[in-house]
Amino acid sequence: MAWIAAFEINRRDDRGRPIKAYRVERYEIARDVDGQPIPRYPNRDDSPPKRLRRRETFRTAESAQDRVNEINPKVARGQSPAAQRDAGNRPLSLYAQAWLDGLTGQVKPRVLTDYRANYRRYVAQPLGDRAVASITAADVRRWRAELMEPRPRPAHARPKAMTDAEAESVTLSRSTIKHAFETLRRILDVAVVDGAITANPCASVPRTRATDPDAEPFSARPLGAAEIAAVSDHIGTVQGHPIYGLVVLFTAFTGLRAGELAGLNVGDLMLPTISGSAGSVSVTRTRRAVRGGWETSTPKSTKSRRVVPIDGWLADDLRAYLANDHPHGDPASPDYDANAVLLPGRFGRSEALPEGFWRDDIEPVRNMVLDADAPISAKTGEPDRRYTRPDPHAPATRVAPSSGYKWSVPVNPAGIAKHYLAPALARSVSSMSGGTICGTRSRS
Repeated sequence: MAWIAAFEINRRDDRGRPIKAYRVERYEIARDVDGQPIPRYPNRDDSPPKRLRRRETFRTAESAQDRVNEINPKVARGQSPAAQRDAGNRPLSLYAQAWLDGLTGQVKPRVLTDYRANYRRYVAQPLGDRAVASITAADVRRWRAELMEPRPRPAHARPKAMTDAEAESVTLSRSTIKHAFETLRRILDVAVVDGAITANPCASVPRTRATDPDAEPFSARPLGAAEIAAVSDHIGTVQGHPIYGLVVLFTAFTGLRAGELAGLNVGDLMLPTISGSAGSVSVTRTRRAVRGGWETSTPKSTKSRRVVPIDGWLADDLRAYLANDHPHGDPASPDYDANAVLLPGRFGRSEALPEGFWRDDIEPVRNMVLDADAPISAKTGEPDRRYTRPDPHAPATRVAPSSGYKWSVPVNPAGIAKHYLAPALARSVSSMSGGTICGTRSRS
């Protein structure tokens, strides 16, 4: 336990009286780097542990007593104030590494990868080298405020020759800032458990609020069955991609998440051969696009492994799709493959096509319209053809053939939403601002 010892210093007050100071003293057992007691006499097997005398000096008796009251409960619990001080002087990066290493085997690999990326991008540079005990709630508030400030577009999302000064300024989304804040909070939780700090400074930082008081909060408006059918029909007939029109219908009336949709194989569908009979789809895996290919994982939780019923009319559409469009979907065909992806992707614009394929052969043929402000060519006297675009209302002259899809990779739900669903919502359904497809969920 700690005690107080008063002593005179070599100074006097205004009346010539000696000034007293107060020393808080205590003994602690000396320990090595592994936490084992260091023997006082190394050559003796029964040697008592070596003890270290710790001293702290205070100007007043009250402050010295406050320190004693703080130290003694810790000593009674077997804690060392000196060890706690040393732990607080360690950098935040040490506790970040301990937290990330402790997640191995506890969370999915992609979740751990996201945590590591959040720490590397948003936490490591401003706070990683700081002593963990020196990080205050004010520091956390300042750090979060800096995340909200505009910054140059990242290097991977702009031309290589463009500098930061030339790049467009962008701001991080609120969800990105939230994930960065949660990463820092969980790292500091480890420091609290280890005794490096007494409280997590993130706990006193309030949640962010919208800065524009006139901004209306987002409110999703689910589409009705007729509206979903209109969107699907527009994708199939006007945009010329009937397979992706079926994808929209399937997603809307099964409620599968994006990763679950991409994770489906042909064998996951259970469709009776009788026309009009209801079917079902088994959800057992997820896929997401990563650099260099696709990553296969398990669903979000145990309850996410489920069997979803399919209405009879949708089951009929899927039966026709497997028999007429999918190269490996017909159970009666020798090419049937239960492990083939159920819904295919597309060849990218800059992607090399397989031998024997031409871009004009795999794309739909659509009616083109000319912009009203298209310039006239000085040579030909005709409008510049670069200002032509597909007619957003006229049906396609020829839809994309099924052979033009990339059946070796799954459908990319993000690409469907951006290139097919969003234009169809804008054209085929009136007053669709903020509309969402009923039953869909975007996160896997």
